[in-house]
Amino acid sequence: MDHSPWKRELPMASLKTDEDLKGWLVGCDKDIGGFSEANLEITKNGTGRFFGQLSLDLPENESVEKSGYAGCRTKTKESSIFGTPVWDTCLFEYLQLKVKGDNRKYFVNLQTDGVVPTDLYQHRLFLKTPGEWETVLIPFKDFILTNQGFIQEDQIEIFRERVKNVGISIIDRTSGPFELEIESISAVNTCADPNAHEGDDH
Repeated sequence: MDHSPWKRELPMASLKTDEDLKGWLVGCDKDIGGFSEANLEITKNGTGRFFGQLSLDLPENESVEKSGYAGCRTKTKESSIFGTPVWDTCLFEYLQLKVKGDNRKYFVNLQTDGVVPTDLYQHRLFLKTPGEWETVLIPFKDFILTNQGFIQEDQIEIFRERVKNVGISIIDRTSGPFELEIESISAVNTCADPNAHEGDDH
């Protein structure tokens, strides 16, 4: 997306309608023979519900050494002669998420149009009021570079001009059900919600 003059908010993703749902992908270890289940749906209240069941049981495939993960993310928009459509978040300080979760351990994931396609920038999604709606602000500068689930020794600053998708994953090594509702994700400088909090564990 083109560089634009200053504005308060850059909407990146929402989960309010069936049309919104078409722009998301869902995956879990079941895709490689595991036993977890993951789903994404629109609730009757017009919010997204990412839910399922994590299983740590290993598949018969001997090349898989650990299991128990699930995730959802926005679809990367199709490339054209002008390149891959992306979000330019340079003018914004925070990634803002409006969510309602449980006590499980979630991560927020950003993928950029960088050199290594498997690079993923991650940050823990800290929820202060499980079971209630909350607005979480995560500074873009706090995202950590990972690849295949491992933190990279050489930390390269996130390519904020070319963010191509955003998602949420659960990898807490605990079997059992999970549920996280998602309303919207955006890039912001300020937040109108007086109860919003930065996404840390303090």
